[in-house]
Parts: sequence; C-alpha cells; structure tokens
Amino acid sequence: MTIKRLCTRIPLRVIRRGIIFVFGWALFTGCGGASQFVIPNPPPDDCRPVPEPKSREINLAGDNVDKLFTLQIQRFFDISRHLRSLSGSPRQALNTDAFDEVFNSSWFTNRNARQRLSLEDIARGPDTETGPDTSGLWTVVRAKAQGVTPGFSIQDSRGGIYLLKFDPPGYPELATGAEVVSTKLFYAAGYNVPENYLVYFHPDILRLGEKVKFTDRYGKDRFMAEEDLAEILSRIEKSPAGRIRAVASKYLPGKPMGSFKYEGVRKDDPNDVIRHEHRRELRGLKVMAAWLNHFDTKAGNSLDVYLPEGYVRHYLIDFGSTLGSQGDEPMPGEIGHEGVTDPGKVFKTIGSLGIYKRHWERERNIRFPSIGFFESQDFQPQKYRYILPNPAFMNATDRDHYWGAKLVMSFTEEQIRAAVAQGQYSDPQAAEFLIRTLVERRDIVGRYWLSRVPPLDEFYLRNSASGEPALCFTDLAVQTGLETSPGSTYECELRQNGRVVSAVQLPGERACIPLPRGEEISERSEKEVSLEMKIRVRRGLQGKWGNWMSIYLAREASGQYRLLGLNR
Repeated sequence: MTIKRLCTRIPLRVIRRGIIFVFGWALFTGCGGASQFVIPNPPPDDCRPVPEPKSREINLAGDNVDKLFTLQIQRFFDISRHLRSLSGSPRQALNTDAFDEVFNSSWFTNRNARQRLSLEDIARGPDTETGPDTSGLWTVVRAKAQGVTPGFSIQDSRGGIYLLKFDPPGYPELATGAEVVSTKLFYAAGYNVPENYLVYFHPDILRLGEKVKFTDRYGKDRFMAEEDLAEILSRIEKSPAGRIRAVASKYLPGKPMGSFKYEGVRKDDPNDVIRHEHRRELRGLKVMAAWLNHFDTKAGNSLDVYLPEGYVRHYLIDFGSTLGSQGDEPMPGEIGHEGVTDPGKVFKTIGSLGIYKRHWERERNIRFPSIGFFESQDFQPQKYRYILPNPAFMNATDRDHYWGAKLVMSFTEEQIRAAVAQGQYSDPQAAEFLIRTLVERRDIVGRYWLSRVPPLDEFYLRNSASGEPALCFTDLAVQTGLETSPGSTYECELRQNGRVVSAVQLPGERACIPLPRGEEISERSEKEVSLEMKIRVRRGLQGKWGNWMSIYLAREASGQYRLLGLNR
C-alpha cells in the first residue's frame, strides 16, 4: 500500500492530533539533556516609589462577560497552552525563588507558613487599634441602600472613618462572624486585608452628616435624608435591647485606586510587571479560598491602594460571603459545586426530565443560624467551583496548589480556635461546629494536594556528631498528622551529570540523607561540583512510589555543601 493511499484512509482528526503531538514533543524535548540548575533572579522590588496611577472603576458586568465567554474562547485557541499541557510542562508561576517560595511584595507577605504566629498574633490579625470609639457620637458620612447588604460609613469622635457592615435579619452573627474570622485567617496566611472590628452600638449614637452622598435602592445618586437612614436601619438585625452588631472596616491608608484584575498588569503602575495570572500568591489563593468557601473571588472583592509611601498595595476585601454566609442569607447548597454556568449538569437535569438530582439539592441542615451552611461532608477541593472563572486559578499548576495547601495546613487547631474566637459567637456550640468543620476541611485539602507532589520541605544541611554531612528535610504530611513516620519510606539518589553517585532508602523516622565526603564524586578542575538529589516517597509497605523531586546542591572545593534550590 502506498503512502498516499494509506494517508487517505487515516481520519483527518487523527492526522491533526499527530501533528500537534509531534510538534509539541519536538518543542519541549528536542532541546533535552542534562542542564545545570539556574537560580532564578528575584523580581523587581514592587514597593519602590512611583507616580500615582489613575483611579479606575472596573466595569463588573463587562468583566463577568469576559470571564464567562471571552476568556474561554481565548483559552480554546491558545495552541501553546495545549502543547504545554500535552508535554506535561504547564507554565509555572513567574515570581518564585529557587525553593519555589514567594517573595514578599506589595501583594503578599510570608507569615504563618514561614514562621508560626502566636495565638495573640492570630487574634490581632491586621488590627492596629481597637476599632471605633463607641463612647461618643458617630457621624454618617456615606451610605448605600442598593444591593443585598445595605451599609454606611461613619466617622467616630476620634476622627477615624469606618465602613459598617451588618447581619441579615433573622441570622444574627452570620455575616459579621464570617467577615472577622476569614479576615484573621487570610491575614495570617500572608494576604493584605483591611482592619475589621466587631462593634456593638445603639442607633442613638448616629448622626447624619451634611450633604452625605447616597445611592438609593433604585441606583439613584443623591443626598441622604433622615428617613433614608431610618429605612436602612430598619433592614438590619438588632438585639432585643435594640443594639446592633456590625463589622467596622477601617478605611485603608492611602488613596483607593479601584479593583485589581486576576489577569494582565496595571499599565499605569510601573511596579506591576508580572502578569497577575502568573503570580503564585494569586494562583495559590485558589486553595485558601476553597478552604474558607470564598466562592466570590472576582475583581470587585479586591482593592488597589496608593500608599503615602508612594506605591500601590493590593488588598483582598469583603469576606462577609465566606464560610457558611452569603452575606444576606446562609450559603446556598450549590456554592462550591457549580458556577454561574455549568452546561454539563444542566443538560443532565434536562435530559433526565428532572430525575437527575445534584447531590447538593438534598435537604440542607442549618444547625446554627450564626454559622449558616458550611460543611466538610461533600467538600472536594480539587473540584471546588467558583461563581465565575478566575484566570489565575485556571492557570494554577500542582506546584501552585501545593503552595496553597501549605498555607492551609500551616494552621493548627489552636490557631483556628483563636481566629474563630474573634467572631464572638454567643453560642459555644456554634463556634465549636465552625472550628471542627474548618479543621476537617483543612485536612481534606492537605490529603489531596500534598499527595500530588512530594510534600518534602524545609531542606537544610547539617553535620552529624561524627562529622558526616547530611541533607535534612521535613515531611509536611507527617508533620501535620496526615501520614505517619513508620508508614513512610524515602528513596534517595544523588546524581552528578546524570550518573548515580549514591543511593539509599530511608525509613520515615529518618529525615536526613547522608552525603558523600567526596570519594564517590569525580574529581573536577572547577571550584565546585553541581549535584542533584532526587527523592520520592512511598506510603505503606504496599504503596506506590510517588513522583520524584530534585534538590540541587553544590560541593565546594573545601568539601562543604551548599543548597542551590529545588524542583518539584
């Protein structure tokens, strides 16, 4: 059979797939071969003084359309992304160091996962004071009535300005508790968040300021009247004594610049040079957000602020729709399971004439009105669905997920208790339920994402008592109680130019790999020798070996070892 006749019998779609596969393989492996580990350069300092950008307002409706349609079309026709996926080489985050960690920046500050915070630090969070002064009068300086949650801003007797947020009628402590607890946890993880204080006050301390700008429930901008304030207060949950519980969110220092997007860069900010969808802290936020049921990670829940120091800091804001709260009601059952559009499940329902039921459509059990609907029973972090597609989340790789899981797993039960205590729940059983659910969801996150890559971290070099050098590490799965030392085995191979210099299997009780003194390493004329330590993990005697990870070292002419970096 001739080649021509053979080709005419092969379906066109097979030929196309073959061309894509061959091209991708050539592109990503054609220049293969051993290479030296290159220590990445740190990104430019993004806290340098720059000219003040222009304040902007993102068209949220247009942004939603972009996420639902434009972004999907662009990804479908992104040939390079498909080729990287075929080759198993997705584009990694662009702002990580040699050990795959994030640099401190105007976006993120390494906190609990880098060095465990005290319980006092967890409870304090971003707070620098005690909140608005409730002993004097409060002047209403701004308000809104439209939307699901009314609110207004006040200036206290000390001159501080705060945005007040309230609980929905019938659900005391629901939104305010979620706001405060999530604020503490996001801050401890490393994100920039506002200072959010729980306050209790009587409406009698409120005074309407002069010419207060107001957007009424019909979207009309005008000056506020006394009856407008009374109407807002009538829609707010109150205690039998008439007191109101609220979150007082302190105005951020500096000038608001509008929201940030989860893709692209802010062109009028010279410090913003890394595309947002390729920032590790935004990709890894996907895991933190799933843990805390923060389904609404759109641009509108973020804020850029131009600080007095002369640069832009990037904040996450508005956590009233997290945990079991949707702000104006308990969290609906579909949250986390379906987004705004989920054609597959919709077609299943229509095609089965309604017989097919989503698992979240079962009767929900809301035990505590102050907590709402928050569970761990059906929580699957890898399948968690956000209300809208998020470009940073869609670009997240297993390494980003692992980093995000490290943030989540860094919280001990005691730290979670300290954060929940700041929600000031009046029912101890409700607080205990929230703590237990957060711990269970935390462990579900860890069990899944820490099994996708070797969870070995915190590498360091040491000499034993006999002077033998060793490479030591922490097994995060063992450290956090997800796995046990007796049930773990580590296979280690030290390589030089692809040649195995030494190999050893270590039981889980030993997390230090002996390094050769130098006899096994070939002599070279250079001042130092580059080495690669490959490690993989097996859980249980009959378990499968996990993927390899590599730690890169240099052995100096003096015989001392030096860590260079790693690759998961």
